[in-house]
Amino acid sequence: MIVEYAGGMKLVVHHRGLEAVSDQPENEGGKNAAMTPTELFVASPAMCAGVFVLYFATRHEIAVEGMKIEADYQMSEGPRRVGAIQVRVKMPEPVDPQYQAALQRTAEHCVVHNSFLNPPDVVIAVE
Repeated sequence: MIVEYAGGMKLVVHHRGLEAVSDQPENEGGKNAAMTPTELFVASPAMCAGVFVLYFATRHEIAVEGMKIEADYQMSEGPRRVGAIQVRVKMPEPVDPQYQAALQRTAEHCVVHNSFLNPPDVVIAVE
């Protein structure tokens, strides 16, 4: 995975032949052309939970067309960071009670959620 500077406050990450872009809002020196790294960070557990729900729902013939996932977050200080994230997977139709708990467990077992519960070692070096 390589992240390249793309002018202003814009960065582009390249991985597996794909690209994702981040930028900052105008009041922070960017052009508001893409989500910020923090917003992408918050989107990650929402998307991961969604993928895991999709796997389960597809296997059990549960409707997914129209599924939406909402994610909210709050910042914390000392140090400045994302202090809380709420993810709500909104199924398009009521889910049969026999699958509700299993869907919940499935969503909570996504890789990103597991990584929050068991944080990886992160080493940053400026060379």
